[in-house]
Amino acid sequence: RRMMKSVIVQCQAKYEKDVECGGGYVKLGPKMPDPTAFGDPTVYNIMFGPDKCGYESRTHLILNYKGKNTLKQTNLPYRQDGEGLSHLYRMVIKPDNTIRVEIDAELIYEGSIKEDWEMLKPKEIDDPSEKKPADWLDESMIDD
Repeated sequence: RRMMKSVIVQCQAKYEKDVECGGGYVKLGPKMPDPTAFGDPTVYNIMFGPDKCGYESRTHLILNYKGKNTLKQTNLPYRQDGEGLSHLYRMVIKPDNTIRVEIDAELIYEGSIKEDWEMLKPKEIDDPSEKKPADWLDESMIDD
């Protein structure tokens, strides 16, 4: 089933004080029979927003594909430093499988799900048993 419209997720996060470890992210998932059972192990389709634990801080953008949560390969910047400041997070997933992320109306990422998340199997798979022949020439130019 192909998505024909953009999906927009927008939320505002404000930490009253700096946190040592905590997330201000949103989790979007399938309908639950009992929403009061929502918790850490709950299955989700998208997780988006600020997260900090120890020295690691980033804006999470995790997509679930075929039951596997897949984190964006490079981190998105974290903007929750400082106390008491609100930040507006906006993510748009477009029908062409591209994503746009803004924090406080500033574009921080725009790119392709296919290229920036490891969801699809690689077209070529390394063969660890494959070895270069002993008579292989490494020179870029050789005489005729």
